[in-house]
Amino acid sequence: MQQVVTYSARRRSMATRLHQILLITVIAILVWPTLAPAQRPAVLVNPRVQGNGAAKTIQDGIDMVDAGGRVMILPGTYSETILIEKGLTLEAVAGESGPVIVEPPGVPTIGIEITTSEPVVIRGITVHSTGFSGIRGVGTVDLTIEGVTVVAVNPPAPPEPFSRLISAANDCSPNCSTLNPPGNRARLTVRDSFLDGTIGCLTYPTACGTETSPIYPEVYGIIVAGDVDAVLERNVIRRAGGACILVLVRDDLAGETNVDILDNDLDECHPRGRGGAIVVAPRAGNDPSSTRPLTATGQANIVGNTIHNSSGSCRTPTAINYQALGGQIERNRIEDVVLSCSAVGGARALPAGIWLGNRLNFYPPVDAHVQFNDIVGNAQAGLRVGPNMTAPISASCNWWGSASGPSVPGPGAGDAIVVEPGAATPVFTPWASATIAETDETTCTGGS
Repeated sequence: MQQVVTYSARRRSMATRLHQILLITVIAILVWPTLAPAQRPAVLVNPRVQGNGAAKTIQDGIDMVDAGGRVMILPGTYSETILIEKGLTLEAVAGESGPVIVEPPGVPTIGIEITTSEPVVIRGITVHSTGFSGIRGVGTVDLTIEGVTVVAVNPPAPPEPFSRLISAANDCSPNCSTLNPPGNRARLTVRDSFLDGTIGCLTYPTACGTETSPIYPEVYGIIVAGDVDAVLERNVIRRAGGACILVLVRDDLAGETNVDILDNDLDECHPRGRGGAIVVAPRAGNDPSSTRPLTATGQANIVGNTIHNSSGSCRTPTAINYQALGGQIERNRIEDVVLSCSAVGGARALPAGIWLGNRLNFYPPVDAHVQFNDIVGNAQAGLRVGPNMTAPISASCNWWGSASGPSVPGPGAGDAIVVEPGAATPVFTPWASATIAETDETTCTGGS
């Protein structure tokens, strides 16, 4: 019996060694120079070894690899900025032995910049955002970010401009007729990632206070701007000094912006400008006029997200601030976001769990459907519609924290639907008689 066990163990040991040899051989075939040295479909980045087809820095690996190839990065801290000008996949490997950390030196404009229109995938790395942008796509990029961590490290404080952890901007203004023909669009996908703006109450006490001029940095989680089709899903965003997610139309107020904001977990969004956790709008101060209308089209679907304010910030007057475009606002859980101290609104919007429309002239109404949400625990209105919302929108099948439904027009309490002068009252019946956002219900019961 002992001989059989020993023989079997030897067979397993031999199989393990053969497997290891095969794995090393496959990697060597991928990264080793071939008879045509210029052809490198994959490059290994090893901070401890250089040569034999391997690169010591990530930028060297990017420069060496073929377009469309893979840059595989071994664990380590890489003190460099990165420029990607061709399609490729940039990914961490051997993650069990440690993270891949990109930590640019100084305060660079962009940590990782993508300028190509070819598909780029960034997967599994950590970026310490030491400057104004962590990962930024510029122009008609096709960028996918998966399983990435981006952390703001000593973000620039006022009077410096705002910074962002991840962004994609495709704005041809003011020469769109020549620079951006139809169909010339950017694409951005950010999924399963963790973003931390590091703007906390202990580090920056004004982040949670009522000061009108806070001094903490203005750090946004994700910004989508201009002619972009974006999917932002299953991300966790914390401690942003601006909106956790900001969707901007083109600066000329035209073009098409489409974004699906799905199943994200947002908390501690501390917008210095009192915007909200999720904002869909033109850029601040860029308002339409009688000679410059807002004609931007597109869909901003906000579905299945959880939005909290666990730090008790007085500077989060809205969970969803929806001023432009149209789409579905469904199955979100907006819980205890807007506090009694969050009574100060902005020029465009007033405090509410969900704000629709705009307070200013020349803004067209938004075509949003607000259904199957749990809107509870807010000290201000649950839903508030601006004076430009002259046609009734659908706001049925929401849970307002009570089986008796919302109060209308409401005094401003969290169960209220508040209708600004000139606006049409939403169709809010029937409402849900119990929590509904996390169910599969497609109908609801309640008041009439």
